[in-house]
Amino acid sequence: MKQLKTQVPAGAWDYLPEECAAKRKIENEIRDSFLKNGYNEIETPSFEYYEVFMHDSVPYVQENMMKFFDQKGRILALRPDLTGPIARAAATKLLARQEVLRLCYIQNAFGFFNRGIAGKTEFTQAGVELIGKRGADADAEVIALAIGTLRKIGLDGFKIELGQVAYFKGLIEGSGLDEEQTERIRLLVDTKNNVELEYELSRLNMEASKKKALLELGGLFGGREALAKAEALAKSEECRKAVENIREVFDILCGFGYEDYLSIDFGILNNFNYYSGIIFRGISDGIGMPILSGGRYDELLREFGTDAPATGFAMGVKELLVVLERQGKLPRAFGKTMVIRADRNMLRQAFAYAQELRGQGKQVILELNGSAYDPACFEVVDFNGRAK
Repeated sequence: MKQLKTQVPAGAWDYLPEECAAKRKIENEIRDSFLKNGYNEIETPSFEYYEVFMHDSVPYVQENMMKFFDQKGRILALRPDLTGPIARAAATKLLARQEVLRLCYIQNAFGFFNRGIAGKTEFTQAGVELIGKRGADADAEVIALAIGTLRKIGLDGFKIELGQVAYFKGLIEGSGLDEEQTERIRLLVDTKNNVELEYELSRLNMEASKKKALLELGGLFGGREALAKAEALAKSEECRKAVENIREVFDILCGFGYEDYLSIDFGILNNFNYYSGIIFRGISDGIGMPILSGGRYDELLREFGTDAPATGFAMGVKELLVVLERQGKLPRAFGKTMVIRADRNMLRQAFAYAQELRGQGKQVILELNGSAYDPACFEVVDFNGRAK
């Protein structure tokens, strides 16, 4: 038991001074990007009533959440991400005053998850929610903001993959699949496991044309040519609308000059029940997991008593730090700290001088007892009553 005093729980991290400074710098740059694009910051409690997260429209595995009780025996949960709590706040407090909300956040979330950095239990998310606006222009707005923010923090070698869950829903429409079968097919398509997918489909009583389309779904990725392939496979109106939606979003983003950052993948199907339209994720060299994910979730706010469309994304700050470090672009916030050594008989003058330097943005220690400092990290000056 005593050994636990010297450790942190699995999935949590200490950010030591240099790491913490880099994290804060990245967070400040992200926040600046969000604010300058018209998004206002919101902060929600670290814990909510369990009911906020216990419905089908939110992609939380209940067993993965950290739960506890309040004094009245009601179940509370540490938030597993920020979208649910922000949807609650928007539906109950904000939408009555304003039809369209642009909200952003940088806060910690909690849970026993294997997504992102493996085994994480406390992690910082940064993201935006655009609530109350439909259409490809709204989806393109948040995706453009994601791209612009990643560029602002100096990230290289990333792509935003665009998908559309309505396309998959259109393909399986009328197939007779139950919920369990649909989930198995979705997972195999999302992981591009065509061997298992072909076997699974062979066991199902389904039209041959639908089986063929589902097998080809995992290969519908690439650039603009993927749209033509998807259109050729589309047999339902829902599928055709999904293709047109991605095309419109793609064209807007290309108009912004972001074509090099985009790829299309109709096989992206994570959180199938949660998303209602466009879906996207950020992939970067140097890490084998998404650095951000997002999409349209028009059903969520109904759970809180308001029918309003919404789209947004969340990025993992720890994942961004890992990629930046591997690319050699992690910000180094520390320069040398100035140490002013002063005698006690010059306290007023030395303190005033230290304050003047601090006002100029410098890190300054006022040293009164002659302690030693490593010259590699500190610039030591002796104060004699005159500015240096």
